[in-house]
Amino acid sequence: MSTSFSHIIVWGFLSLSCFGSSAYAQSNSKGENSSVVVGILKEVNAAEGKFKVLQTGELLRELHADSKSKVYFVGIANEAMRKATVGYGVKATCDKTGRIKTISFTPPIPQPKPLGEERLAMTSTELFKHVDADKDGSVGYVEFSRSVYYSPKHGPDHFRTVDSDSDGGLSLNEFRKALEKVSWWTLSRKEPEAWFQEADVNGDELLSIKEFAQICTSGNHIDNIFKRVDLDASGDLSSNEITAYIRSVTHGKQKNRKPRSRRKQATTHSAQ
Repeated sequence: MSTSFSHIIVWGFLSLSCFGSSAYAQSNSKGENSSVVVGILKEVNAAEGKFKVLQTGELLRELHADSKSKVYFVGIANEAMRKATVGYGVKATCDKTGRIKTISFTPPIPQPKPLGEERLAMTSTELFKHVDADKDGSVGYVEFSRSVYYSPKHGPDHFRTVDSDSDGGLSLNEFRKALEKVSWWTLSRKEPEAWFQEADVNGDELLSIKEFAQICTSGNHIDNIFKRVDLDASGDLSSNEITAYIRSVTHGKQKNRKPRSRRKQATTHSAQ
């Protein structure tokens, strides 16, 4: 559920308390002119509709809202806490002047606490019960972000979309919908070979980038991911390359890296 900025004037307040620098990981917004702002709320002037958000590299962005700005409080169940508060996480879209188009406020997230490999064998119900740390029958934004899907940039929109009743938490059914967009969960539901065979539409035992898109749903990033997964730079992906890719997603291993050329390695050794 969204609200206009006029409601922020009622709900917002100037807060000088701070949740600490470890409350939120550094953002991945693109700089002082980025149309997407991700970071930590540092200052609030609700009367004037002004906010200061700390981005990556200690960059402080100044944003301002007007009557057309859409405001969301994501994962905040207590209505009394639905106020622009210093320390909250921020995901905003804006124009070059800093005028806010949309802004989402989230609770601060402590250090992510990913689950071990046992999560890969869990059913959705088992995972729900495990992630529901306070055992209140609902998975909150903090619980979901710490253990299932941590992304200050994409997480707020993802959580808000599946929180259909806007109560700040996910029921079991909402949690299952949320998992559908989580790569490690989706890819762990089948063996890598099964994914490969299903995507290999023409049966040539190789996957083109179009076929790979059935496995990797990263949209605009798929070209770069394909190049990283294609370790031999053949232009197609083998079963072994797909297995390595899927395992890197499900087990949280480092991304595939192409080996350096012998010439580059020789140069590096000679310089030592």
